[in-house]
Amino acid sequence: MNSTPASVLVPVLVITTAIIGARWVLLRHSMIDRLLNRAFTWAVGGVYVYGAAAGLGFPELAPQLFLTCGLFAMANVYGLARLLDSGDTTNAARRLQAYHWVAVTVGTVPLVAVSPIGRRLSVDRIIDWYAVVGIGSDIVIAVSVVLIARACVRELRGSDSTLQERLTYSSLLVLACFSGILTIAALTNIATGTPPTEPGTAGSVGAFISLLLYAMLMAVPVVNVVLEQVGLDRAGRDCRRLRAMWRDLTAAVPEVVLDQELDRPDSTARRYRMMVEISDALFQLRQLDPESPGAAHATAERRALARHVPAMMRTAFPDVGGVDGVIGGEGHQRDVQLRMLLELAREWPALRVDVIRSSMR
Repeated sequence: MNSTPASVLVPVLVITTAIIGARWVLLRHSMIDRLLNRAFTWAVGGVYVYGAAAGLGFPELAPQLFLTCGLFAMANVYGLARLLDSGDTTNAARRLQAYHWVAVTVGTVPLVAVSPIGRRLSVDRIIDWYAVVGIGSDIVIAVSVVLIARACVRELRGSDSTLQERLTYSSLLVLACFSGILTIAALTNIATGTPPTEPGTAGSVGAFISLLLYAMLMAVPVVNVVLEQVGLDRAGRDCRRLRAMWRDLTAAVPEVVLDQELDRPDSTARRYRMMVEISDALFQLRQLDPESPGAAHATAERRALARHVPAMMRTAFPDVGGVDGVIGGEGHQRDVQLRMLLELAREWPALRVDVIRSSMR
């Protein structure tokens, strides 16, 4: 730790601390997010605890506390790796509790060994406890790397991943391989007699760079959440483009408005709800015959929409059959429907003028 240059240590701590704080505020609902947050908190918190202990005049206690925090971080990383590999969320909490107990037990051994009682009983001379804990930790990290890499490869081989998901898994795979290289280097250093608490400048800088890269990767979902909350994500932009048409159609055909409130009103859910209500309204307008007796009870705006919308859509989408093609049937691709609704929304202002003129006659 002492061999890490301040030019590396300070920026990494500032950036990772800010990312951890943002994740705890915005991303803490899923099991994966909580595991990530806990792992980062323990890892970065160990650095602060090390500095606090050393600054308060306990230089011998500092590496022990740092090692204990690292064990808790490793327990959460291993729990995350098992979860990504197996997908078993039912037993994830129980497994994590067991990993925490192992971390407590293993972290207590070096503390007892170097304590006054342990030294009086020569426990610290029986074996190099730091080396044992270091080797065991590196082995667990290596297993975690393998599990995470296997999960990334499996996801990349799937055909239903989005471009952003594929980029995320690719980046995580590269970082996992980098962590594997650092783990092999750490085991080599221990085998050659280097204490695990003194990895040297290269090993310490490599570990902090790895931490920073992982933190930056984990900041991507934070950015996505912020963009979603301010309406700048793709779904939010689509909602804004659809809103004028959706507002006019639901005002003319209010019975299509869904009563059920959204559990989590994110922009993707709002966009899907708007698509459903717009499609239902278009279907109702297609069913309304302006010349039928029932049309007399409809509002002037609704009758005008029933006259103009189907005709315009037949002209705009001749290849898919006008309204039928846009509202879709069973198995209709949602992205195709969205694209056509966005095209219709672009032409909506001109149609709106025609509807107003027609309803005033």
